Amino acid sequence: MNSVSDLQRRRAINQIWNGAQDHSFAPDVKAYDSQGNAELYWNTILGAARRLYDYPKLAAVFRSFEQYDDAEVYEGLLWLGLENAIYSREVSERPVLERLRRDYAERFIREQRGLAPDDYHLYDFLAYSHYLRIMGKEPVLGRYDKKLLDELEFSPDLDTDAIVERARDLFARWFQIRTEEKKREHHLPLLPLRRKDAKGKGRYRRFGVGLLDHPSRAYADDGELIPVEDQLRTSMSAAELRAFIAFKYGAPLFSEKESQALEKQLCTGDHGYCHLHFTDGAPMDGKIQNAFEALKKEQERKQIERNRRSYREHLAAHRTAIARLAGKIQNSMLLYLQPTEIRADSGTLDGGKVWRGLYLDDAKVFHKTEQGDMGELSVDILLDASTSQAHRQESVSAQGFIIAEALTRCGVPCRVMSFCSMTGYTILRVFRDYGSPQDNSRIFDYVSNGCNRDGLAIRAAHELIRRGNCEHKILIVLSDVKPHDGLSIPSDDGADSSGYRPYDGDAGIRDTAIEVRRARADGIAVICVFTGDEADLPNARMVYGKDLASIQSIDKLADAVGTLLQMQIRAI
Repeated sequence: MNSVSDLQRRRAINQIWNGAQDHSFAPDVKAYDSQGNAELYWNTILGAARRLYDYPKLAAVFRSFEQYDDAEVYEGLLWLGLENAIYSREVSERPVLERLRRDYAERFIREQRGLAPDDYHLYDFLAYSHYLRIMGKEPVLGRYDKKLLDELEFSPDLDTDAIVERARDLFARWFQIRTEEKKREHHLPLLPLRRKDAKGKGRYRRFGVGLLDHPSRAYADDGELIPVEDQLRTSMSAAELRAFIAFKYGAPLFSEKESQALEKQLCTGDHGYCHLHFTDGAPMDGKIQNAFEALKKEQERKQIERNRRSYREHLAAHRTAIARLAGKIQNSMLLYLQPTEIRADSGTLDGGKVWRGLYLDDAKVFHKTEQGDMGELSVDILLDASTSQAHRQESVSAQGFIIAEALTRCGVPCRVMSFCSMTGYTILRVFRDYGSPQDNSRIFDYVSNGCNRDGLAIRAAHELIRRGNCEHKILIVLSDVKPHDGLSIPSDDGADSSGYRPYDGDAGIRDTAIEVRRARADGIAVICVFTGDEADLPNARMVYGKDLASIQSIDKLADAVGTLLQMQIRAI
């Protein structure tokens, strides 16, 4: 966009004041066209928003977006929704809006047609579709894109509170973001109608695109909770949904027959309507089908870059933590695994045992000293990859890498996985396996999305660990211990008249605690590196007991995790 002159700024302000029928405020959002001229239609809409709604409530929603990397995407989408409602309310009083709106739509569509298909991202894509509808043409959309656009085009019948509530629900379900405002002062950014690209050309900004990661609890139109067996009835068939999960998270590790056998074994009780997907993240063949998939892929790519960059920026501290933790593990092995005398068929002759060779034909009449060992020891690391970890992804990936690297230096086989849940599936992704220490760097591919069904994830990890050949097994869970999944569970206390209750709060904590105890009863030592807020510590202690370390900084990681591992090695 060309630079904006003072004349055009004043003109934009006057247009907004005219739309608001109020000259007493300083506009926080102004719209200009690609030439830097005040955009009459949009500035009229911006002004009318002040008059028709309780604007401070809308402004609070816009400010809440600023904590996210894709803030401009969400701001632009919300303005599209508001435009739909405001135009419908204003056009009877301002008939000229019909022509202005159509002119703007024609111009937008004409300029967008000059872009290559791969250049389309979320704001552009949905705005293009929205303006096609204004022109009386129904755009060709995938099922997700169409559903979002339908929900986004707000009805003129909604008042301010209803729009705020609708926005909160929409952005939580489709993008897993919260629209509660942070307690700090901000000003709304310019409306993202026209931006420069990286080369300075006048194009619509490539915002990125989004994908539905997980629905919230499922409710019918009358507000009643939908029964569990109906919650998975999407527009996709079971085969299509499984293919979608594989395309999104990676190719399955097991054959379809093996996967079905695992689900039959593990998806029982409270998890009876769930599915499992085990993957190492290997991409599936195929093209991205809709705008949402593209947004998520782009967000994940950026997050992986941030994970790696953050680790490099604090490289000295991280290397120190690895060395300290490795030293603690090695010292524990030396301290608690003392040399022992054993009978042998060679070594130092034991005079008191010579008779056994003569009369019992026992060749082991010698003794020798051997360093004690733990038998075979393996360690599994399970990273909580739910949306509640979104603001700590860099630290969680770094912690996972530090622990894995320290174990690698000590020669202890380890496997690192993450877990999250989406549309009835709990996904376990393997970043590095026992025999692949060269894959430690893949841990930085960790990204958070979706919900978390902690109990089922630990149950699935338990089964994978149980199949291993090692005599001694340790599971380290890095989590904020806030289980929450949109797929409900049967209610056994009558708390919900529908017969179901959400998988969160006490129900989620209890289920997770049960699975931890089952794993321990099967000989797996389960410990937790707590990554959450202090308010959730009591729940974490309820689940993991004393085998819990709360990590507030990387420099405390080696001591805390080292102490927990030391306790387990001592027990071995």
